[in-house]
Amino acid sequence: SGERLKMELEKTGLYDFFAPDIFSTGEVGTREPKPSPNVYLHALSHFGVPAHEAVVIEDSVFGVMAAKLSGARVIGFTGGRHTWPGHADKLTEAGAETVINRMADLPAVAAAFKEWGGLVD
Repeated sequence: SGERLKMELEKTGLYDFFAPDIFSTGEVGTREPKPSPNVYLHALSHFGVPAHEAVVIEDSVFGVMAAKLSGARVIGFTGGRHTWPGHADKLTEAGAETVINRMADLPAVAAAFKEWGGLVD
């Protein structure tokens, strides 16, 4: 839910960085859960970004599937408390192009994605 998402982002100190552009299925007018790509399609439309220029960071198999269905590139994330042995493999099988377990690795991956093509400044 949107409230749970807000609480989690506040707990990590990230809420003010993303607000007010935070979306969940309730806010986009659909109750279709992931792997429906609707929440990602809404965000792409909201920001006016073509899907092939977007990168999604996802920690769930269904989230990776949804992001791929939207046409975005996907980075799997296994740095959360709910990670288990084999989690990275499952994210890759679902469509993540690569998997990181520390957000500190994100700039290098973003630079590599840009070099591989499809991303713009």
